[in-house]
Amino acid sequence: MLFMLTPEIKTNFILKEIGIKRYLLRSKMPNSSEKSCHYYQKGLILALLDKPFDNFIKEDQDLIKAIIQSTKHNKGKEVFETVFFSSSEELQGKINNLSTLKLIISFGDVLRGLEFNSESINAPSINELNENKELKKGLWVEIKHTLNL
Repeated sequence: MLFMLTPEIKTNFILKEIGIKRYLLRSKMPNSSEKSCHYYQKGLILALLDKPFDNFIKEDQDLIKAIIQSTKHNKGKEVFETVFFSSSEELQGKINNLSTLKLIISFGDVLRGLEFNSESINAPSINELNENKELKKGLWVEIKHTLNL
């Protein structure tokens, strides 16, 4: 009885012989039902971002730092991380448990409609702020009003 090798079996055999695995195990990814939130915190001010702080270009990072510095509540350590969550309630709890916060600034449409234990402002995205000086001015006025500066 003769056995014929199919092209797929031949391919797998040849690849195995030269040391190439045809199928690789996938790395463990976060649960697909989990979402992520990126933040940058300096002192008592928390900035919620649409991407990790490290992924912003230096000019955008400097703008975020300048906005936070303008609040005069930026004394303290600098932290930027990503938080994974599966529900808005879970995220609210994680943010509310970070530390004592004076103000949360949500840049862009990151987290509209969430309630926090601290004052919060929904700001334009970093790109919009870079393109339009009037938006920067409006954000400053809102920060000043919220923090009674």
